[in-house]
Amino acid sequence: MIDIQLFSGKNEWDAYVSRNDQSSFSHLFGWGNALASVYDLQIFRLVARDRRKQDKIVGILPLIFFPAPGLDTRLISLPYSDAAGILADTAGVQEELILAGLSLAEDLGAVHLELRQSGDLAIPKTSLTATHTLNTFKVGLSRNLPDAEETLWQEIGTKVRNQVRKAKKSGGQLIIGGPELLCQFYAVFSENMRDLGSPVHDRMLFEQMAHHLQEQIQILIVTIGGIPAAATMVFSHNATLFNPWASSLRRYRPECPNMLLYWGMLSHGLKKGCRRFDFGRSSPHASTCRFKYQWGAELQPLTWHVFSQAHHRWAPECETLVDMKWKRKTVEASQKLGPSIRRWISL
Repeated sequence: MIDIQLFSGKNEWDAYVSRNDQSSFSHLFGWGNALASVYDLQIFRLVARDRRKQDKIVGILPLIFFPAPGLDTRLISLPYSDAAGILADTAGVQEELILAGLSLAEDLGAVHLELRQSGDLAIPKTSLTATHTLNTFKVGLSRNLPDAEETLWQEIGTKVRNQVRKAKKSGGQLIIGGPELLCQFYAVFSENMRDLGSPVHDRMLFEQMAHHLQEQIQILIVTIGGIPAAATMVFSHNATLFNPWASSLRRYRPECPNMLLYWGMLSHGLKKGCRRFDFGRSSPHASTCRFKYQWGAELQPLTWHVFSQAHHRWAPECETLVDMKWKRKTVEASQKLGPSIRRWISL
C-alpha cells in the first residue's frame, strides 16, 4: 500500500534523492527552498511511502505553485529548472504521484500540472479528466568523462584545443572557488543576459543557492587581464557536474574566454571524480546546441508533461526569455528591473 503525503523533512528527502540515480541537483531540498523563498512562491513536496516497508520513501515529486499574472495558474516541477519531476522506484508509484499532483492542482485552483522529466513517465491507466500533452521543444545535453585529463584533451579535438590555447595566450586565467566569487559571477551573468535580451534572475537567488547548496556548488571565473570575462556556477550531484548558467562577455569574444571556461569545467568535473558532465538544456537547432556538440555532448530526452483542465491548453514553447528591447537597457537597470519580470517566466 502506497501513501502519498505532503512532506517537509530535508534530511530524509535528500537521502532519497541521493540514492536515486535518475535524480538531478534540482531535486535537492535546498534548490526548491531557494526558488520558493527568493520569489515568494509556495512549494509542495509530495512523498510516496510504502507501508509494507516500514513507511520507506519510494518516490517524490516537488511542486511549486506558479500563478503568473495574466496566464493560467500552474503547478510546476519546478520552474527555472530543466528537470525536477517525479523520482520513483516503480511505474506504479509514478502513477500515484501524478494522481496526487492532479488532486493538489485542483485544490489550489491550478489549471495545469507541468512535470519536467528527464526520463520516462508512466501515465495513470485510469481515465483522467485532464488532457495530457507532451512537450519536447528543449533538449538536454551531456557527455561521459574519461578517467584522465590527457584523454579528455584529445577527445575535444584540434579546433577546440586551439581555442583553449588562444584564451590562455590572451592572458586568460581560470579561478575556481565558492561564494566569495559570487559578485564576479553575477556581474558577468547579468551583463550577458542583458546582451541576450533577457531579464536576469535576482542576485539573491544565487546567494540562497550558495547558502542552501554550499556542498554542491562551485563558481568558476575566467579573467582576461585580471577582469572577469566568463563565469559559471556549477553543481555536483551523483557523480555528475551540472552547468546551468555559463556566461561570457561579448567584448572579450575574440580572446575565447568561454572556451577556457568550458575546458575548466570539464577538467574540474573529472578531477572531482565525476563520471558525467551536464551542459544544461538548449533548443535543438540553436547555436548553443551546436556549441555544446563540439565538446562531445550528446542529446538526452527532456520531456515536459502538461496535464490541463478541460478547455485549457498550456504550451511551454510559447513562453520566452527574449525581448529585443531589453538589450537597450543599461546593465544596472537590467539588474534592478529584471528580477520582477524573470520571476514570472518559468523557463
